[in-house]
Amino acid sequence: MTVLEYKKQFDHNLCDYIKHKKYGYAPTHVTQLWDNKQIFISNNHSFVVSFHPNISIIPSAKNITMHNHNFYEMAYVYKGRCTNYFENNQFEMKEGEILLLNPTVYHDICTTSPNDCIVNILFNPELFETAMLPMLSNNHLMLNFFAKYTYQIGKSSDYLHFHPSDDPTIYQTLDSLVMEYFEKSVFYENICQSLLMILLSRLTVSYCKQIGLNPDNQEQDSVIISLLGYMQEHCIDTSLEQVADHFHYSTTHISRLLKKHTGKGFIEIMQNFKLEKIKSYLSDTDFTVENISQIMGYNDVNYLYKIFKNKYGITPNEYRKQYHQ
Repeated sequence: MTVLEYKKQFDHNLCDYIKHKKYGYAPTHVTQLWDNKQIFISNNHSFVVSFHPNISIIPSAKNITMHNHNFYEMAYVYKGRCTNYFENNQFEMKEGEILLLNPTVYHDICTTSPNDCIVNILFNPELFETAMLPMLSNNHLMLNFFAKYTYQIGKSSDYLHFHPSDDPTIYQTLDSLVMEYFEKSVFYENICQSLLMILLSRLTVSYCKQIGLNPDNQEQDSVIISLLGYMQEHCIDTSLEQVADHFHYSTTHISRLLKKHTGKGFIEIMQNFKLEKIKSYLSDTDFTVENISQIMGYNDVNYLYKIFKNKYGITPNEYRKQYHQ
């Protein structure tokens, strides 16, 4: 069976569950329980693969319901798109993008089409300590993300956002994980956990490339990974002073870290992140270049044209035309 066939089966089971349980408000996943604004995985599950509810089955799934979890959630846009809502921001994810969420963050994921397919991979923090920690000891990005929440070491990141279009093996691993989980063959839990470790490692390599780091450098300080990830997510409206304040460092120290690990200065890195976001707007929306320029904080659209062509060798309009050919 394919992932979409498993989703169809899941939707059928969810309909049956709603019909027989006769809940006024159905749970998002049959293996979870609602408790006000917090969702819990049932005690007999440490690892769950599920699908975001189809709005044709649960129309209220398209409404924003802010909540948090007692588990980590990975949302994978298998088909279509979705919008992620947080307390202070929101952003859209398209097909192929992946989001790894911290249990504490209040959020919601909403779809607008019954054809959207969002795969949810959920796992308890205990799984990190019992199975994942030994295998992630050299993976600074994931170790930093999971350990900060599990051991309450400082403030953990709310989420990690991946755009791994450069690595088809990531999607092959995801598909295998979904199929192993729903087929439930012998030792499927062990296989799923192993596939999850492979997936996290491949995502780390992709993420390091995404933010301009060398994934082969195992001595890479996890601070720089968090720093660049934060800069990428806030590239539209943050400054060197704001980044320094967020990480409790001086602006001089931030500048030295960036130069040491990337060879680039703050302004150049932020401009590269902005240009990548501009490319996404050009490929995924019908916004005019003038509108995109305003969104990205460029008051002079001619300046946007100039830096875009200097970077990619073509104009924004030429890029959009090539993308949609």
